[in-house]
Amino acid sequence: MDWDAIVAHLTQLPDTELTTTWGNPAVKTGGKLVAWWRDAPDSPGSVAVKVAPEELEALVADDTSPFFTIEHFRKFGTNAVLVRPEEVAPEELRELLTEAWRLMAKVRVRKAWEAES
Repeated sequence: MDWDAIVAHLTQLPDTELTTTWGNPAVKTGGKLVAWWRDAPDSPGSVAVKVAPEELEALVADDTSPFFTIEHFRKFGTNAVLVRPEEVAPEELRELLTEAWRLMAKVRVRKAWEAES
């Protein structure tokens, strides 16, 4: 998946918008970050995706995993995992993105979407 496909997937979910964060393209729900493009020296061509703290540790524990984090995220307590989208199967990435949306969405929005799905 490329960034456009990621945006297309996330913006199909309720209460999402394409925006920016720190000059990078991002998707938010209810004003909260879900995922953002990060093309920095410590994470070139990567997407940051919000995750629960316990999920973060599980995803980055295996050095062979395509998921990683950076010192900057750890320093500021950013509960997000980084991934180079071409290194992950599209289905797995869509699942991770949907879970990120669920984590960040307003409860009433999430519950309404879950009731419809």
